[in-house]
Amino acid sequence: MTPEAFGWLTRLHGHLAVLGLAVLMHPIVTLRRRPGLPLWTRRTAELGALLLAIPFAMGWLLYPTYRGMVKPALWQRGDPALWRFESKEHLAALCVALAVGGALTLRFAGTEADARRTAWWLLLGAWICGALTAALGIFVAGVAQPGW
Repeated sequence: MTPEAFGWLTRLHGHLAVLGLAVLMHPIVTLRRRPGLPLWTRRTAELGALLLAIPFAMGWLLYPTYRGMVKPALWQRGDPALWRFESKEHLAALCVALAVGGALTLRFAGTEADARRTAWWLLLGAWICGALTAALGIFVAGVAQPGW
């Protein structure tokens, strides 16, 4: 991968994830404040999950460059950024799983109060994991990049 492509994709990866978190905030708020299941609540849960899944998939595209050019240097230096990056990846996977689970819960059982409550917890958990992922991502991007 060229340095330019890596730079563009990493920025797009992060921006889409933050956009996904912003969209995911809508169903988190409306599930607590409105009775029933408004159509836009379900749609924003699904859109938020999609906007989080796309950058997660983009991470798989970017990972070979990280593994080949960044990770070996971090291992040699014993840099703690390595563990922050690995933690970020695990939190991102958990974020996507929770967001998709929350969106699917709303789609298939959202008219029931228990299902809405379960979806709310899943979406809130996804948002928290996503926010932690973003914070770690900003730190790691600053200290652990190829440095072409």
